[in-house]
Amino acid sequence: MKRFFLLLLLAPVGACGSPAPYSTTEGILRPGASLIVNLERGRLDVYQPAAGQRRDLFTVSATALRDGKAPPPALRARGRNLVVDAGALASLLVRVPTGVNLAVRSGEGDVNVTDIGGNARIAARRGNVTLMLPGYAEATVAQGTLAVTMGAMRWPGTLRFSVGRGDVVLRVPATASFGVHLHTGDGTLFTEFALRGNSAGTAETIDGTVNGGGPQQIWAQTQHGAIRLLRLQPQP
Repeated sequence: MKRFFLLLLLAPVGACGSPAPYSTTEGILRPGASLIVNLERGRLDVYQPAAGQRRDLFTVSATALRDGKAPPPALRARGRNLVVDAGALASLLVRVPTGVNLAVRSGEGDVNVTDIGGNARIAARRGNVTLMLPGYAEATVAQGTLAVTMGAMRWPGTLRFSVGRGDVVLRVPATASFGVHLHTGDGTLFTEFALRGNSAGTAETIDGTVNGGGPQQIWAQTQHGAIRLLRLQPQP
């Protein structure tokens, strides 16, 4: 295991050659920064720091493909942010410190983000994307399903969710106030909020407001697939 401190920017060392995961890097990333992950191919799982770890500790742990010897992910500083560049892997595990935002660009493979303490923006070319976080998110998927559960009551401007071919499921707090634009070119729309839409051939569109609307918006669209906008009820 090697450690990476963003303020010192230690140079990475070679992979240790041990069984999966073959490369693990840890370091400190302060609140307000962003952790940017660029993954060519492979499953990506993102969590908060593990129980017992300090809250400002990040972890990047890579598992190689059986038939390949990929170099370890390259880590570099970009201002106060951290960029992770990885090639073709079996999987990549990332732990994001509290108060740090996440940005992901994935070529091929599923992306799963669970309970991080910041917000997330995901761009995936092929693979299923699942996001569950107390903050807010945006995501674009060229081919695959998109499922987002977000706990934020407020967010800046418009959150956009786009899928080329695949379904979209959004769960938003039931008491949040926002404007809505939902559109499918070939599929169906369903919502648990009091919204009505219109159809033209195979296309359906919903435009409206939830709980009085306001300056914040949610736009979701898919070219081929269904969209479901659901109410996230507060926990007792």
